[in-house]
Amino acid sequence: MDKKKPKQTTTRGTDEAFLKLMKVSGSSLLKLFGMTSAQAKKYHFQAVVLKDKSLKPDIEGFPLLASEEGRVFLEFQGYSDPFIRQRLMAEIFLACASEKYKDFVMAGIVYTDKKYQLVAEPLNTFNRFSEKTDCRLNGCFQEIVLSDYTEKELETIDPKLVILAPFTLSAKTNKTTLLAKGNEWQSEVRKIFPTELQWEALNILGLFILNRFRKITYEEVITMLNFDLMDTVAGKQLYQMGLQKGVVKGEKRGEKKGEKKALRDTILEVLNARFGVIPHQMVVQICAMNQLKVLKSLHGNALRCSDIESFQERLS
Repeated sequence: MDKKKPKQTTTRGTDEAFLKLMKVSGSSLLKLFGMTSAQAKKYHFQAVVLKDKSLKPDIEGFPLLASEEGRVFLEFQGYSDPFIRQRLMAEIFLACASEKYKDFVMAGIVYTDKKYQLVAEPLNTFNRFSEKTDCRLNGCFQEIVLSDYTEKELETIDPKLVILAPFTLSAKTNKTTLLAKGNEWQSEVRKIFPTELQWEALNILGLFILNRFRKITYEEVITMLNFDLMDTVAGKQLYQMGLQKGVVKGEKRGEKKGEKKALRDTILEVLNARFGVIPHQMVVQICAMNQLKVLKSLHGNALRCSDIESFQERLS
């Protein structure tokens, strides 16, 4: 049992981000599976609440996209799980039984990489030792592999799918290229999503970046997105899990390094809370600061300065 826990923990970030994506832009995901814009707009996010908790007491319900035309169950697969298809089918049967739902159901799996699809076992065949014809469940799912797409192909389907763009790049993409792409992605998010959804969209994008590129640090994500993931529950969980290995390992080397990082984070949080969007170059400068005395002084300035321009003068 203990050996399985780390695998479950390290996948928490993508699960949470995909759930948020379903809520923010589920219709965009449906277009990825071939639905027209008119069809996709009819669907809304909801969760099936299990009426009989004895069936599976550790789960409150299953997320899905629903309309009068049917229900769509989607799984996001960002790690190896040989029984992902069986698990999704079990969730569908359980949800339908709990709700006494009899109508149309579509099941889809979004794999972040081809290797996760290849490891997935086919669904079982029943009645093998019976004289009756075998019942075969194969072919029940629509499956998408994000690494098979280019960024342009995703955006052609729906511009909001730019959130999934990190998975179109190789996980070994060098940091220089990645930082440049990250800046492009955050710019597109701010153009495409309405103001009230931009915070959530950047959160999702940041979590996907951290999942796809394991060597990138938390500070580098702040730099490329001009957005602090530590304001979110999922971001804090990812940070604690060690997906940003360089930062976590660095903090273990000494209390001072941890204190410096905490001060940089606090300065950015204060500026964001007081003045809104922080200029990109300012974020870069703050993240590059490594002198404890200077950081403490900047923290005080962030609290006292009347505007962002005054703080910039102090920073310079």
